[in-house]
Amino acid sequence: MDYIERYWAFNEKSNSYQAVDAMPLSVFPTIIDEKNMSVWCRSHKRWEAIVNFKDNILKTSCGKLYTAPFVSDNSIFNYAYEVKYRVDSFYIRVYSQLAATNKRQLLNNDFELDLSRKRLLMNGKEIFNDADIKFGLCKEITLKILNTIGDNYKEEYGLKPSVSSSLTGFSLILGYLLSPFNINFYKISNHWGLNPFDADFLTLSSGNTSTAENEMFESLGIKASKAVRKMYQKNPYSVICYAAAKDLGFTDVNILRSTVTPDFYLFLKYYMISFFGGEINYPSRASLKYFVTDMLTFNSQKPVWNSIQRTLGFFFNRNIPNYIIEDGLNLYTAVSHELTEHEKKQVLHEGFNYFTHNFLLRRNNELVNIKNAEQIEKERIDDMKPFPIEEKFLKLEYKAGDAFFTTKAGERKSVPDEYRWCFYVARNGKCLKEIGSEMHNCVGWGGYKNAVRERRSTIVYAKFMNKYKICIEVTPDFYVRQVYGPCNTHLKGDAVKAYKEWFKEKKLLSRKVF
Repeated sequence: MDYIERYWAFNEKSNSYQAVDAMPLSVFPTIIDEKNMSVWCRSHKRWEAIVNFKDNILKTSCGKLYTAPFVSDNSIFNYAYEVKYRVDSFYIRVYSQLAATNKRQLLNNDFELDLSRKRLLMNGKEIFNDADIKFGLCKEITLKILNTIGDNYKEEYGLKPSVSSSLTGFSLILGYLLSPFNINFYKISNHWGLNPFDADFLTLSSGNTSTAENEMFESLGIKASKAVRKMYQKNPYSVICYAAAKDLGFTDVNILRSTVTPDFYLFLKYYMISFFGGEINYPSRASLKYFVTDMLTFNSQKPVWNSIQRTLGFFFNRNIPNYIIEDGLNLYTAVSHELTEHEKKQVLHEGFNYFTHNFLLRRNNELVNIKNAEQIEKERIDDMKPFPIEEKFLKLEYKAGDAFFTTKAGERKSVPDEYRWCFYVARNGKCLKEIGSEMHNCVGWGGYKNAVRERRSTIVYAKFMNKYKICIEVTPDFYVRQVYGPCNTHLKGDAVKAYKEWFKEKKLLSRKVF
C-alpha cells in the first residue's frame, strides 16, 4: 500500500493541497463576487473593486492585496485534512471554515472510509448519496486513496480499473468501492429502491463514455450487442432485469429482451437484489434458479419464462401475500426430487400461487411423515446442537420496556419477563423450527439453519406475554436485513416501540437495498 501523509494543507501559491509536517493553522479565505468583479476588504469591511490580479494575488481599489484561497460569500472552505489508516479503514478529519462577510466559523467533520465493508461514515453515521456528503475531499488525497484501492483490486482480480467519472472526492471513492470495475453503478446504487423511471435514474454512465458502458456490461457478464445497448438506452433499469434473467439460466436472446419489464424489475427489487463483487444476489436467488434449471431439463425456455410471468401476476395481486411466492419456491426446492414429471408440469402451468403453495406444502408434510424414526431422531439430535454463535451476537439479547414498577403501597418490584418484550438469539435448529411454526414463516426451514450455522445470519426473536411477536435477521456485519411480525407482517404499535429500543441499545445498522 502506498504511504499517505498524515497532514495536508492548502497552499496559496500553487492553489492546491500539499502534504505538511504538522497540523496547519486555519487560513483567511478571500471572499469575492465574480459577477461584480469585487472583493470583500477585511480591513475596511466593505466591498471593493478588483483592479488587478497577478501571480495569484489580487489588488483592491483601496490598495489592499489579497491572496488565495478565493471563495464566494457564505461558503465553506476546507483548509486542512488529517489522514490516518488502520485495519482496512481510512479515518479522515476535514478541517473547514465558514467564510462569510458577517461571520467566520471553524468546523471539523470526521469521516471513516471502511474498505472491507465498503461503506462511508460521517461523524459516525453511514451515508450513501453524494448529496449527503456536504464536505469534499481534495483531489490530491482522493487520487492517493483510489490508487491504494486500485492496487487491492489488481491483486484480487488481476485488473486495476481506471476512473472515468464526473464524480469527485468522497462521492468518487464511494462509487469506486461499490463497484470496482464501473463507477456507473454508484449512480445506480443511489436509486435502488426508487422509481426506475425517475429522471435522475437515466444518468447511469459516468461521463457517458463507451468505455464506462462496456465495463458495466462486462461486470454483469452481458455481451454488449447493438440491440442490448439500444435496450439499455431506452430503459436504463433493463440492465438489471437482463442480467438477473441471464443469471437464472435463460439464454434465448428474444426471451432475455422480454424479461425487461417494470414488473420483473419490481419483483427483483422486492426480493432485495444487490450487486456486490460482480455478482447478482437476492434471497430467493438459489430457489428460483433451481426451479428454472429443473424445469429446463424437460421444457423449452419460453414456457418456463411464461410460468415466471404468471408468478409476477400473483406478486402484484394484493389478495395474495408475497411470502406465498417465496415459501412456494423454497418448498419446490425441498420436494422436487419426489415429484413426478406430470406434477412438475402442473407447477409450471400454475406458477407460484396459493394452489401451488398448498400442494407443495402437503407433499412436504408427506415427506416428513414417511421419514423413519432413525432419520427423525438424527434430525432431532442435529437440531439440538448449539450454533457456533460468537459472544458479540449473543449480546444481542435484551429486555425492552420498564424493568420495575411501584405498587400502591410504594413497594418497588421487578416486572416479570412475560410482561416485557424479551429479545433472544436463536441458538439451535429446534428454536428456529419453533419460531417458524409459531410465527408462520420460513425461519424453521433448513436454509436458515444452515445460514446460522455457517454464520451467514443470526436470528433474533422477541416474545411478549409468552407469544412470539418479532423475528429479525442480522447479517455478519451487524446490519438488520429484515424484520417482521407473525405471518411476515410489518410491526405495529408496541412491537415497533420495543424493536426501536432494542435496535438503539444494540447500536445496529440498517440500510435499504434491493
